[in-house]
Amino acid sequence: MPVVAAFATSHAYTFQEPETWDKRRERSKTNVARKAGRPAADTREAQAETLEDNRRRYAPIRDAHARIRKKLMEAKADAVILIGDDQAENFTADNMPQLLVYTGGDYLADDWDRTHSATIANHPEIARRLVEGSLEEGFDVAWSNAFKDGKLLSHAHTEPILYLMRECGVPVVPLFVNAVHPPAPSAARCYAFGQALRRVIDRDLAGQRIVLCASGGLSHFSPSHPWAHHVGTRYVGDISIEFDRKIVDWMRAGEGHRLAQFTSRELIEHGEAELRQWIVMLGAIGSAKPEYLVYEPIYRSIMGMGVGWWSL
Repeated sequence: MPVVAAFATSHAYTFQEPETWDKRRERSKTNVARKAGRPAADTREAQAETLEDNRRRYAPIRDAHARIRKKLMEAKADAVILIGDDQAENFTADNMPQLLVYTGGDYLADDWDRTHSATIANHPEIARRLVEGSLEEGFDVAWSNAFKDGKLLSHAHTEPILYLMRECGVPVVPLFVNAVHPPAPSAARCYAFGQALRRVIDRDLAGQRIVLCASGGLSHFSPSHPWAHHVGTRYVGDISIEFDRKIVDWMRAGEGHRLAQFTSRELIEHGEAELRQWIVMLGAIGSAKPEYLVYEPIYRSIMGMGVGWWSL
């Protein structure tokens, strides 16, 4: 079967060492306060955590990333299809696609925040087949064959590319799902899209070895949370841990289809807008259980971190 593996990871703080989190959190709180219109302070939980504790609990996340790098080298894939969102980085309100595949040539993955970049190969033939096949499946997927100045800026894509995938040298096809700019696709629609993608890959890419990746989440209330549509009492720094753990338990049991039941309101209320990327991937892999799936809620990183690998 052409889909040989899948993996998922949070991004942002997940790709930084704990020593850097305090500085980034201060910036996040300032940006959230500006967008939400009220002051932002550290939670009691963040104040109680220590750097030593964060180092200890972050270690399994770092180790899970190291295992992914090794497995990507072993997978000998023809391409990674990277499912991420865009937070007004490459796409803004003048043109906000719900679903889009990049069909152009090589691009510069640019982490402007950490001033790190690299030229990455796309696989235009695979990208075009994904678009054409999705249309046949009833999903009106947009496409773009160029980024402004040739730069991929969305951190949901650039961070896993630069800090997780670059070493394996495999072409990476960026796929965009609108996650944080309501109205956005429902969880059910995202799962159905993932199922359609799998049918397209099985039918039209039978001679290829494909790895899927979902980048985003888990529960967090960042500057790019849809604050204009926010519901509930949670604020920056909160983590909906029980909601996260329920999701993780379902995925470990091979019951990813249960995530398709969430309403868009629930995703916003629990800080799970970016769960849409994971749901697309889960639709594509069906009832497969992860080889490993690590979860750590860390308040000084203002997020629930998740990293997992599925061997298919």
